[in-house]
Amino acid sequence: MAISQEGFQSSGRTPLRVYNKQPTYNTYISPYGPKTKHIPNLMGLSFPKLLRYGTIASGFGVAAGTFALFFFGEVPKVRNDILSKVPVIGEYWVREVPPEDNPF
Repeated sequence: MAISQEGFQSSGRTPLRVYNKQPTYNTYISPYGPKTKHIPNLMGLSFPKLLRYGTIASGFGVAAGTFALFFFGEVPKVRNDILSKVPVIGEYWVREVPPEDNPF
């Protein structure tokens, strides 16, 4: 058996620990760390981050929707049912066929 630095014989196994009441310490807060407390989040998305991503996504959605409307603007169903009913600029998409050009 080996003798350790404390002066008692060691069997080579980890000794049994005596678990008394642990001392309570206040958590150290660094003066250089962030000054905010924990911000609740869901899978890493906090409310400010979700608001920022939502704003960006809505901008892309509006741009994609506007592109789709103008891309399909010459399709008669889209032109008559959607675009001609826009309040201010709806008359731009109204296509009236003169009677002399109508074969029916």
